[in-house]
Amino acid sequence: MDASVLPPPMALALAANFGSVERWREEFIAMARTPGGASSSVLLMFQPREGTLVNQQAPGGDGIPILAVDKQEDIEAFIAAIDWNPVYERYQEAVHAASEPFGARQDEVADALLLDVRRAGVFEQAASMIPGARWRDPADVGDWAGELPTDREVVVYCVYGHEVGRSTAMRLRAAGLQARYLRGGIDGWQSAGQPLAAKPGKPGKQGGTS
Repeated sequence: MDASVLPPPMALALAANFGSVERWREEFIAMARTPGGASSSVLLMFQPREGTLVNQQAPGGDGIPILAVDKQEDIEAFIAAIDWNPVYERYQEAVHAASEPFGARQDEVADALLLDVRRAGVFEQAASMIPGARWRDPADVGDWAGELPTDREVVVYCVYGHEVGRSTAMRLRAAGLQARYLRGGIDGWQSAGQPLAAKPGKPGKQGGTS
């Protein structure tokens, strides 16, 4: 499956939850081809409490359906024909609604462990980051979440404070961490005239807006 047809944040969400877009596809197809008794469809679900995406046989419990396929359909043809933009919009809406209570203002991050969770490609192109932050790949959150302290607040930020930062914060909270996301992301931070630091290995402005 060509991940380039997906909006980048949607591809990231599948990679973070299933290991890769291809692994999601393989699992989704396998479930659609498995006799499910009373179940006639397979769902890609967002679970608000955990902040995760899962494949499930219908009915999907208390999760929010993002994508559904009838088991009578040609699953390969169905996946090839998916319009991922509305799927991504449903995912984005679900994440925003579930994560809204966990936002942190710019004046609330001073004592927190600050993590830059911009997508790898976005971070690679960036020159600056918020002072004191460390970059962590949001696609690998399941791998590094266990390295973080449980007795200290963690604030993550992405570019705009949308679903990348929000979903990462929710995954960390589900792992028992005191995690929140920075409202407005680094873009809002910069627009407010807050200081920036050069990313390691790159020249960058040390303060003000750039």
